[in-house]
Amino acid sequence: MTNSSPLEARIQALSWLAHGGELAWALKGEKTRHSDVIWQLLVDAVEVIDKTPDQERRWLTSGQRSGGWNMIGMSRAELVEIERIRLFSSMKPFDGAAKYSPQRNDTDRALGVLDWMRWCNAARLSDRLTKAAIALARGGDSELVHKLYCPTRKSHDRQTVYEIRTRTTGFIMAGLKRDLCIVPSDGISFKEITS
Repeated sequence: MTNSSPLEARIQALSWLAHGGELAWALKGEKTRHSDVIWQLLVDAVEVIDKTPDQERRWLTSGQRSGGWNMIGMSRAELVEIERIRLFSSMKPFDGAAKYSPQRNDTDRALGVLDWMRWCNAARLSDRLTKAAIALARGGDSELVHKLYCPTRKSHDRQTVYEIRTRTTGFIMAGLKRDLCIVPSDGISFKEITS
């Protein structure tokens, strides 16, 4: 989403949210809420990245580990685009241990949705929230998630899991509204607002 125009970014985000609506509806049916749509997109994004074979997954983070690209004056957006090109040029169907090879649009959606986690930086102790949310989306047990999010609290209850999900989806919905002018609409859909 970093290299596209605001209109393209909104159209792309709305299509991702429609996909998230399908995922959430299939899981919860009529009890689905807008926050469930956001959460299912996050879970799906983590699953897609986890299913990416190891060889390609290294390309997702290689530019962050090496300082070489930044030394020649490239912006983060340019770095991400180069890494995507390198990732897609080295992909082979059914390469690695994964039986499912993510399609290009799956990977683009996953990277875009994971990029929404930047909106959680507005949170107090944002690193803890982000790490706990990703661990929870990955299917981590409540004790692990609790240790990541609030290591000094004694109890390991469902309230902590609920708090992580609620805060994460809340920050993402606020970011969608502020940066992309996308708000919840009727049912579980989202719409673009005009200023």
